[in-house]
Amino acid sequence: MNFLDDLNPQQRKVATTTEGPILVLAGAGSGKTRSIIYRTAYLINVKHINPSNILVVTFTNKAAQELKHRLQRSFNISTYSLWVGTFHSVCTRILRAEDNFLPFTADFSIFDDIDQKAVFKKIYKKLEIEPKDFPLRKVSSVISNQKNSLIQPEDFFNFNEENYFTETVHKIYKEYQKFLSENNALDFDDLLMYTALLLHDNKAVRKKYTEMFKYVMIDEYQDTNYAQFKIINLIAKEHQNICVVGDDDQAIYSWRGANIRNILNFENDYKNVLTVKLEQNYRSPKSILDAANCLIKNNSERHPKELWTDLSSKDKPKLLKLENEKQEAEFVAEMVSQLRSSGTSLNDCLVLYRTNAQSRVFENSFYQYKLKYQIVGGVNFYQRKEIKDIVAYLRILVNPQDSNSFDRIINFPPRKIGTVSKDRIERFAKDNEMNLFDAVQNEISSLTSITKHTVLQFGKLLKKWKKLAQEIPITPLVKKIIDELELIKFYDKSDNPKDIARSENLKEFVTATQEFSDNYEYDKEKAPMLSDFLQSISLQTDMDNLDENIETIKLMTMHNAKGLEFDHVFIVGLEDGLIPHSRSIDNIHKLEEERRLLYVAITRAKRSVHLTYTRMRPIFGSMSMSVPSRFLMEIDENLINIENNRYYELMAPLPKRRNKNKKPVVTESQKYFKIGQKIYHKKFGKGIVLNVDGKGKEAKLSISFSGGQLKKIIGTYVTMGEI
Repeated sequence: MNFLDDLNPQQRKVATTTEGPILVLAGAGSGKTRSIIYRTAYLINVKHINPSNILVVTFTNKAAQELKHRLQRSFNISTYSLWVGTFHSVCTRILRAEDNFLPFTADFSIFDDIDQKAVFKKIYKKLEIEPKDFPLRKVSSVISNQKNSLIQPEDFFNFNEENYFTETVHKIYKEYQKFLSENNALDFDDLLMYTALLLHDNKAVRKKYTEMFKYVMIDEYQDTNYAQFKIINLIAKEHQNICVVGDDDQAIYSWRGANIRNILNFENDYKNVLTVKLEQNYRSPKSILDAANCLIKNNSERHPKELWTDLSSKDKPKLLKLENEKQEAEFVAEMVSQLRSSGTSLNDCLVLYRTNAQSRVFENSFYQYKLKYQIVGGVNFYQRKEIKDIVAYLRILVNPQDSNSFDRIINFPPRKIGTVSKDRIERFAKDNEMNLFDAVQNEISSLTSITKHTVLQFGKLLKKWKKLAQEIPITPLVKKIIDELELIKFYDKSDNPKDIARSENLKEFVTATQEFSDNYEYDKEKAPMLSDFLQSISLQTDMDNLDENIETIKLMTMHNAKGLEFDHVFIVGLEDGLIPHSRSIDNIHKLEEERRLLYVAITRAKRSVHLTYTRMRPIFGSMSMSVPSRFLMEIDENLINIENNRYYELMAPLPKRRNKNKKPVVTESQKYFKIGQKIYHKKFGKGIVLNVDGKGKEAKLSISFSGGQLKKIIGTYVTMGEI
């Protein structure tokens, strides 16, 4: 029991309260990971619970690995039989184990965003749908939300009203699910949906996992969607031994289906819930926490709590106004250079922005200052073309029904198998009711003699490699495929630097297969299967690929910063229209999420925070006047240092923080137009007034338009109210 001395009283309560439901409201930097690890250790070492009866769901694969390693290193606990992983990895294991009850087999492929996009393009072509009329991103988002709500195509109109848009989306959804079924494939949302439906519909399977997982712990519970809630509720509702850890102040993923109500309503979903608040912060000094607390108190959708710390610092968050985005980037680059000169590692510096597009100018500045940087959330290693190509070869060896992978490899490296020949192969497969893998093992009479020979040779290679995949370890198999395809030679003969990099990436991929085999934990009696490796890389996230071994400044969106901490944090582009985003300004729930997003950004910092905004920023190629983020006005001016600098000497003071107890004074200039008013402009469309300068119709209005533009326009050119 001595190991519990490492915990504060609230953490100790989390670790030792094992029976019944417990809600842990864990503020940023409050040691929630430590609480989960010690609770797991307490269950195993003190309560003598078999590790196979414990389920721990983490937010990232990286967090799962860290938890396992710390249990092994600090408590000498074997994690071989312990179920630890993300929702997607846990669901994948369940689906592969229970495929007898499912409409697909255990060797299913997992389609990522790139695979999905390729499928949607085929469906649009088949249904003769114009992408400009039904934007792919919007349609895929609607379908994703349907799956996260456990709505299948046959139930679609029980939950959606019928109109031209929904009828077309329904057709696409049906075709999409049909394609996945024919290819023995699932996307990420399917992993959750099918698991939830399986547990709901099959009493025997539900009983199996309810009895198996006697103790359930869920991290980042505020970011769960309905499907995830349902999975856990079905497993834990009977025994009620569930511990959820989260922070409603850090709920920032509603755009991908997360529902903050899951954590807000937890005390209603289970009986006699014990609620524990972890409010002591071990990361940030008081000066940073005071500013963060002041900001987040403006939200109404939250459990009341306030972070506190024993760490002190005289350095308040610094607020700077720059002339434009180039000066903003130059300022950050110069500050990082100074920190580096004083002995700070680049790994301790983080730049956060609201949208990915903001990274470009910072890349330019860091290049000029000779500072190495890494963009987190850029192209994932496993989504690079050369890696997707070799993975496609591996996927079809495991799942011969995967026509997406077949399309990718049929003519790569180039074999002179053109579109006409490919169509004839597909026709032969369809006429003979076989998959494409089996089709290329046959002489297809409709092909020319040369193409027929090429296709047969290709088929023989696939058949040989499929047999080898059952006989030899993953790394030798991958080496053999790369060698026999002569991929390294293919890229090395090119003078294009991109191709040289692709050659290096393929070599790195071979290393990755070996590392996976060396670290495989699920079954020590035998080597991992190729399907195990493919599953692990399919479920990789941007954060799992964060390389901490190379000294670089990290650049990422605020959404990607969740769970991370850095000594020095630069939060840039703090302007209305960016943060809060223009699409969120006129919706109270979205506005609160944007505020939480900034709160998350501020609480990443261990030593210093720099907040910046610009006087002007280019929007669609033309410079527009910026409006400081309304969130800056919510932070008490005594809690931040507003600094002059050589970039922008004439600092315009921020508007005073609003006193909520005072009735707002309506000035003469606002009697006609007022802040927050909806307007319409013939050219820019719908908008919302952010600031009013002047009187009556002639007032100069700062307006955020729904298309993302920020404009200053005289009132006579707009119409009050939406049209």
